[in-house]
Amino acid sequence: MKYSKLPPWPFIDPENPPEGYLKVGESLDQARSTYAPQLWYFFVYEGRLIIVKKEWIQFDDEPGEYAIRQYEYPIAGARWFVDTVERFFLPPDHPNAVPRGKLNVRGEVDGETLGVTRGTWYGGDHIPGYSFDNLNRIEHSTVLPEGAYCQMFEMGDPWLFQDGLFDLFKEIAQRHENGEF
Repeated sequence: MKYSKLPPWPFIDPENPPEGYLKVGESLDQARSTYAPQLWYFFVYEGRLIIVKKEWIQFDDEPGEYAIRQYEYPIAGARWFVDTVERFFLPPDHPNAVPRGKLNVRGEVDGETLGVTRGTWYGGDHIPGYSFDNLNRIEHSTVLPEGAYCQMFEMGDPWLFQDGLFDLFKEIAQRHENGEF
C-alpha cells in the first residue's frame, strides 16, 4: 500500500536544539553501544515527538563528521505506540489482542499513518524487538541519502523493557495527556 509522503522534518542538533524544542528524555541503546554510545534524545516541538541521535562517523583516514539520524511522529503517537505494544501481550482471546502470527499493526494518529512492527533483529544481532513506524515519512539522516523506506525507529526488547525506554514512552504520553505540552 502506498502512503502519502510528508516533507522531511529539519534536522536538529540534540546537543544544541533550536529555540522552542523541549527535551523530554534521553535513552541509551546498550546493545548497539559496543563501539560508541548510542544515546537517543527525545524532544517535543509544535505537537511533534522528535527522536534524534548524533554520532561521530569516521572511515579509515578520511576526515570524520557528525551524523544525525532522526524520526518524527505526532506527539499523540507516544500513547498509541504504548497501547499498541501492550496489545501484543494480551491473551489471544482478548478482543483487542494482536492476532497471533500478525507482526505489525497500523493506525492513523493526527493524520499520519503509524505502525508497530515486531522484528527479529531490531535490537541488533539476534536481538528481537519492535519498531515504531511512520509510514508518511521517509527514513533520513545527514550522511545517508534519502531512501524509499518509511521511518522505522527500531528498539530491542532489552532496551525497551529492561533499560527503561518503554517507561520513557509511557511518561511522554502521560505528560502530553496532562497538558504539559
